[in-house]
Amino acid sequence: MRRIKNTTFRDFWYGRTDRHTYNRVRNAYLRAIRKATQHHWNTVVQNTSPSCLWQTVRKALPKPLASLATINGATSFKDKAQVLRQAFFPDSDPPPQHQPSDSLEGFHPVTQEEVLKALEAIPPNSAPGDDTLPLSVWIRLHRIRPDILTHMTDWSLCSRMLPTILKRVLTMVIAKPGKLDYSVPKAYRMISLLPTLSKTIEHVALARMTVFPPNCLSPLQFACRKGYSSLDTVHLILEKVHKASNDKLYSSALFLDVQGAFDKVLH
Repeated sequence: MRRIKNTTFRDFWYGRTDRHTYNRVRNAYLRAIRKATQHHWNTVVQNTSPSCLWQTVRKALPKPLASLATINGATSFKDKAQVLRQAFFPDSDPPPQHQPSDSLEGFHPVTQEEVLKALEAIPPNSAPGDDTLPLSVWIRLHRIRPDILTHMTDWSLCSRMLPTILKRVLTMVIAKPGKLDYSVPKAYRMISLLPTLSKTIEHVALARMTVFPPNCLSPLQFACRKGYSSLDTVHLILEKVHKASNDKLYSSALFLDVQGAFDKVLH
């Protein structure tokens, strides 16, 4: 199936087939992987005796750290939090003040259908922020009174403002697996949990921003485009390398990794 998938991508890239056909073959390939993985673990569980069941489960899951190790000499919880905070959010110059335009040209009011699509696009088990309100609360509210969320989202986008309470982020720190040294901040990853209402407004804005005019983006733009993924990028690179190899040519690539790119972007 991998060979069929790669062949279909090659045909799609050279215009011999359409994207719908490629997406169908790619999705079938991914479903086969999930099915094989599920079958493997079902077989493992069936062949495991009840006395060894939890031992098998523990082997399948990564072993979490009992507690954060000593980080840069910090041993107490407060000192560790301060060290991680300084590493994730280093001191820098204050960002320039941005004054949004007062013009509403091209803006159209938010509809109830837009809010409903945004709620459906958010994973139902998405973790809430510090307000502890799960997504199910807003889904039930929108079913009973769809005008409330619609007006709130419309006001936020129309005024170009997000209330401060919706900007409060609950930050979770987890250890990156496979690191040799957990005494440095780089061995940890930060996960930010926004209030579910903020996620809803964000998805409405994102859906409007990702509607690009024709010929606005390069055909090699894979990020932030519907129907494109990192898997397509890998297929394209492999196709270029295989074609150059068949033509007895060399291939070279330049990979850039911007350290702390997300943390340094003006949000």
